Formats: sequence, structure tokens, C-alpha cells
Amino acid sequence: MTALTEPAARTLRRLPTTVWVLVCVVFVSSMCAGAVAPVLTERTAELAETAAVPGIVSAFFLARLLFTPLAGRLVTGGLARRMLPAGLLLTAVGTGPAGLADSYWQLMALRVIGGVGSATFTVSAVALLVAAAPQALRGRAFGVWSVGFEVGTVVGPMTGAGLVALSRSAPFTVTGMCLALAALTVALLPAGPAGRRAGGAGKSEAAGEAGTDAAGGDGPMVRMREVLALPAYRAALLSNFAIGWGAYGIQVSLVPLFVTARFEQGTALASLALTVFAVGNVAVLPFAGRITDSRGRRPVAVLGLALFGLGLAGVGLSTSPVPLLAAALVTGAGCGVTGPAHGAAVADVIGPDARGGSALAGFQVTADVGAVAGPLLAGAAAQAFSFPAAFLLTAAVPALALVAWLRAPETRPADPRAV
Repeated sequence: MTALTEPAARTLRRLPTTVWVLVCVVFVSSMCAGAVAPVLTERTAELAETAAVPGIVSAFFLARLLFTPLAGRLVTGGLARRMLPAGLLLTAVGTGPAGLADSYWQLMALRVIGGVGSATFTVSAVALLVAAAPQALRGRAFGVWSVGFEVGTVVGPMTGAGLVALSRSAPFTVTGMCLALAALTVALLPAGPAGRRAGGAGKSEAAGEAGTDAAGGDGPMVRMREVLALPAYRAALLSNFAIGWGAYGIQVSLVPLFVTARFEQGTALASLALTVFAVGNVAVLPFAGRITDSRGRRPVAVLGLALFGLGLAGVGLSTSPVPLLAAALVTGAGCGVTGPAHGAAVADVIGPDARGGSALAGFQVTADVGAVAGPLLAGAAAQAFSFPAAFLLTAAVPALALVAWLRAPETRPADPRAV
């Protein structure tokens, strides 16, 4: 046991401090989002009607979609280090006062501000992560980043449930304060080379350990049309779209509806299925990051998408709780395996010392588009045909991405230190 765990521990210690700071940032942000999500619905219904809830949710994601390309251009201009605390602060401004909003339109305006902030800090944080991670450890860097995000999504609702016992506005106020504190902490951190030249990939493992990056620095600018010509980047866009559709969209919309309609256990089973999905996701992330670095991006992405698609199809075809939970576990594992692989591939195609903010923003946008389009299209399929048809449609998306990855070349740099 020791022989297996000590090398892994040494590898994690080799990750630059910047990576761990970003993991903490994404944990705080996802925890705060999870804490306010349940009470946001109630707050919206108090100010308007239940039918108005989708408008508030859509306002946040629409703001993210519209602002992400601009955030990418700002990262390319070398502003990632400044954008990270600014984005966190905007998200805090859009979250904290939401519990005290006295009209529907005030709440919507705050959600738009929060969406702009979310796009700003997400793109800048990913740019800094890509820049700081050594080439030989990119998969593991994206793996621990994803662990921070997923653990935050699990802890968030529990935190919100505890805070709402104090008052209806407490989740908004406390999470807003946490985000503001995170912004202040990041802003006060000393700006090393990574802070001054964020937005690309480190030249080498040694450069990564020193915190060197270049996404918005002095290297050549990577334009969208250039990376779109690369099969690996197009495959990464498709797989991120599939994750957005099947994980971020369907898991929180269609899965609860399907389970409550199909099974007598109703909401309790739906909550358990979502928990099992999260467990499967988090459990495989360290392993996925390691094999992404040692075996390559392409085979890991293919494996993850195959598991993800099979799991989604299995959920829709389940007729009893045990197969449902097993399929949810496979779906979560597939999502967890895919994430580090396509994230590392995007870092590879941007290349060392390049300014690739727009390419990173394009990658981020595809997940948001999937999260918005997935529930709409799958929901329409469920209404027109059946729930199984909706899940089979959803499973077809990672299948298409898998085909794209099979046609793409491997992007992992030939580095004997990748273990």
C-alpha cells in the first residue's frame, strides 16, 4: 500500500503552489454556488411566480455565455492575474445582496452580475491553471482541480441547508462574504511569474514548478481559427459539450424528473442517484489524472466518453433502483475520467509560451452551451417520445465525441518524466 501511495503523494507535492491556490478557489466558488441554488428557487417564487424561476437561472448562464468570449480576449491580453479576484468580487456582489432583493428584476440584475463574474474568474482560473501546470503533470493538475470543484458541489447544498436554518437570506450573505474574502486573498497574493504572464502553458516541468506561465504573456497569440483546425481541439470541444449536456444539464434537470416519475421512491432515490454520480466522479479523478499523464490524452478520453455514454443510456433504460444507481455510478466515473484528459489536451494544443485565452474561452463555452441546450432538447424528446428516448439522445452526444477522439492524434508531449 505504501509503495503505491508514496509516489502519488510525491507527484502531488510537485504541483506548483499556484495549482493548489486555484483548487481552493474553485472549491469555494462551487461550494457557494451549491449553497444558494436551493434557496434561490424559493426566493424567486417569493418575488414572482414559480414559472419565473427558469428566467432567473437562464439569466445567469446567458451572462456567462455572452461574457466568456470577452473574458478570453482579456486573458490573451495578459490580464488573467487581475481578472481572477475581479471575477470573484463580481460574483460576490451578485450573490450576497440577492437574499435582500425586493423585486424580481433586482434579483435578475444581480444574477446577471454573478454570471459575468463567474465567466471572468472561471476563464482566468483555467488560464492560470494551464499556465502553471508542468507538461508532465497536466492531467493530474486538471484532476485535482476537478476534485476541488466536485467536492464543492457536494458540500455546498449541505452548507446551504445549515445556513437557511438561521434565515432565508443567510446562504446568500455568507456565501457572498466567502467569495469576497477569496477575492481579497487572491488579490493580496504576491505576483510571481505566473501572475504576470498568465494564459498559456509552461515550457517545461521545471518552469511549471517555478510558477512560469504564458497565456497572456510575450509568446505568439493562438487564434481560434488556428486551434479549430486541430482535430484534438475539436474533439475536446465536443467532449466538453457532451459533459455540459449530460453532467451539468441533465443530471440536475431530467434525472430528478425521470426518477420521480418512474420509481416509487421518488425524490429520495433521485437524490441518492445524484450522490452516487458525484461519488463516482470524484473517486476516479486522481486515477484519471495520473493515467492521462502516463498513457496519453486520447485513450483516456475515449475510455471516459464510452463509460459516460453507456452510463447515461443505462440510467434511461433502468427499471429498478439497483440498475439505476449502478448506471449513475458509471456515468459519474465516465465524467471524471474524461475531464482531466480533454483539459490537458487543450493545454497541449495551445502549446508552450503561447497566448491562448480565446481558445480556453471557446473550450469553456461549449460546456455552458451543452448545459443550456441539453435539458431543452432532451426535455423535448422526453415530452414527444419518452424518457428512455431522451437519455438515448443524450448518450449519443458522448458517442459522437468519442468518434472525434478516435480520429484525433495524441497530444501528450513525449516526456519521460510523465509517470
